[in-house]
Amino acid sequence: MGIGVSLDRTCDQALDQTGSCLFGDRNYIHMMKTNLDALETAMQELREKRDDIARKVSIEEDKGLEQLAQVKGWRSRVASIDSQVSDLLKSRETETKRLCLFRYFSKNCISSCKYGKDVSKKLIEVKELLSKGVFEELAGKKLAAKVEKKRIQTTIGLDSMVGKAWDSIMKPEGRTLGIYGMGGVGKTTLLTHINNKLEKEVNGFDVVIWVVVSKDLQYKGIQDQILRRLRADKEWEGEREDEKASSIANILGRKKFVLLLDDLWNEVDLNKIGVPHPTQENKGSKIVFTTRSKEVCKRMEADDELKIDCLSKNEAWELFQNAVGEDPLKRHQDIPALAKQICEKCYGLPLALNVIGKAMSCKEDVHEWRDAIDVLSTSSHEFPGMEEKILSVLKFSYDGLETEKMKSCFLYCSLFPEDYEIDIEDLIEYWISEGFINGKRDEDGSNNQGHVIIGSLVRAHLLMESETTVKESSFFQLGFIPAVKMHDVLREMALWIGKEEEKQCVKSGVKLSSIPNDDINWSVSRRISLMSNQIEKISCCPKCPNLLTLFLGDNDLKGIPGKFFQFMPSLVVLDLSRNRSLRDLPEEICRLTSLQYSV
Repeated sequence: MGIGVSLDRTCDQALDQTGSCLFGDRNYIHMMKTNLDALETAMQELREKRDDIARKVSIEEDKGLEQLAQVKGWRSRVASIDSQVSDLLKSRETETKRLCLFRYFSKNCISSCKYGKDVSKKLIEVKELLSKGVFEELAGKKLAAKVEKKRIQTTIGLDSMVGKAWDSIMKPEGRTLGIYGMGGVGKTTLLTHINNKLEKEVNGFDVVIWVVVSKDLQYKGIQDQILRRLRADKEWEGEREDEKASSIANILGRKKFVLLLDDLWNEVDLNKIGVPHPTQENKGSKIVFTTRSKEVCKRMEADDELKIDCLSKNEAWELFQNAVGEDPLKRHQDIPALAKQICEKCYGLPLALNVIGKAMSCKEDVHEWRDAIDVLSTSSHEFPGMEEKILSVLKFSYDGLETEKMKSCFLYCSLFPEDYEIDIEDLIEYWISEGFINGKRDEDGSNNQGHVIIGSLVRAHLLMESETTVKESSFFQLGFIPAVKMHDVLREMALWIGKEEEKQCVKSGVKLSSIPNDDINWSVSRRISLMSNQIEKISCCPKCPNLLTLFLGDNDLKGIPGKFFQFMPSLVVLDLSRNRSLRDLPEEICRLTSLQYSV
C-alpha cells in the first residue's frame, strides 16, 4: 500500500507541473517563442552596452585611472550570462520544433517546460543586468601597489644573506634591520631581493616603500618619495615640510608598513620625516636600511645588524665567469687561467667583478688578457688601501674606453650629485659645448654621436639607464625623458680620476651655504660643480682663465654680482637652472663671449 501512495503522489506532482506549464501563470511552453525573441533582443542590447562601457573604461585606464569594482563585477556577470544565453539558444530550433497545437502543447511537455522556464529566467536576469548597467563613474584613482617590483641582476653568493635578512625582518620582536658593508659589495642588490620577496610572500604588510637617501641627506626628498607611494593626489607637493610629516604620520599610523631606506650616510630623524617608530604595538611595521657605516646602524638603533662582505674566492669566480660568458673563456687555452688572475684583482667585490667581467667579455685575443693583468697589477700596487685598490680596479674599465673624448664624457657625468638622474639630451648638449663631440644633428634634431657614446658607457656598466625622469612646468607636463645615472662607487672613481686628469672640482649636493673659495683652485680648474646646495649669495670675483663648465643650478641664489663673471673668458657651459628666487642676471654675463650653452 505504501508503494501505491508514493506512485500516486509522483503522478499528481507531474500532472500539477505539466498543468502549470500549459495553463497556469507560468505558461513556459506557450510563451517560449516570444521569450526567446525577447531574450535575443535583450542580450544583444546588453552586449552593446557592455562594449560601450568597455571602450569608456579603456579610455579612463589610459589616463592612469583604475576600473571601479562594481563596474568590473557587472562586466564579469555580463560575460557569464552571455555564455549561458548562447548555450541556451543553441537548443532553440530543437525545442521550437516540438511545439504543437498553436504552441500550447509540446511533443515532450516536460523537456519543453523546463527549457521554457530556463529561457524565462534568463530573460529576467538579462533585463536586470541592463537596468543595473548605469554608472555615474566607471573608474577612479588607482591605488598604489603594495610593492613596486624592481629589476634585479643575476647574483652569486647572496642567497644565504637574503635568508638571514628575511628571518630578521619576520621576527616579531625585530623592528629595524641595518645592512652595512663597503661600496659596491651588493647592499642595494640585497635590499632589492627583500623588496621583491615582500611582493611574492604572504606577510600581512599593507605597503612597502623604497626610498633612496644618498649622501646628500634631504628630508624633503625622502618625504616626497614616501608620499608618491602613499597618496595618488598631487596636493602634497605644495605643502611645507611639517605638513608633509603630518600627512605621512597620519597614513602610516594606520598601516603595517615596511620602509626600505637605501644608502644611508648619516642618521635619519624619522620624526622629522613623519615615519612612526616601529613597535609591536603599532601593527608590527619594519624599517630596513643599507649603509657603508656600521656607526650609522648604531645611531639608527637597529635591532639587528647584517654585514655584507666581499664574495669568497669560489663565489667571485662564479660571478666573474657569468659576467664574461662562456665563449670568451674558450678562445684560447691560456685564457681561463688568466681570467682567474684578473678575477683575483677584483677582491671579491661584486661591482668590480661585473664591470671588469663585462669589459673582458669582448676580448678575443689572449694578448689582450695578458695586457689586462699587467695594467691591473701596475695600478693596484700604487694604492695600499682596499678602497683605493677597488677604485684602481674599476679604473681599468675607464682605461679601456676607446677614445679620450669618451673618457672625458664619462668623467663629465661625475659633476652631477650622487644618484642624480641626468637628462640625456642636456648631457649631450654639454658635451657638444665642451667640444667632446660634434654638433651635427639628424632631421629629428638628435645627435647620433652623443647617443652612441652613452650606449657605449651603459654597456660598459659605467653608466646606468635610469627608468626616466619627468620634466614639468607649472602649466603642463612635458613627458618622460630618458636619463642616465652613475653608481656611487663608480662616481667616486670618476671624481678621483677627474680631479687630476680633468682638473674638475666637484662639491655638488654637500649642503654648502656659500662658495668655499679656499677649497677651489679657480685659476686651474676647468670644470666646477656647486649644484644642488643651499648657496644664497655670491660675493667673490674669481679669476678663472681655464674654466669651461660652471654648474650653479638647484641652489637658493637670489642674485649674482656682475664682477663674478668678469674673469671667465673660456666659459662655454653655464647652468643656473632651478634657482627659483633668481629673477635677473647682471649685464656682465654678456661678456662671456665663449659661452655656448646656458640654462
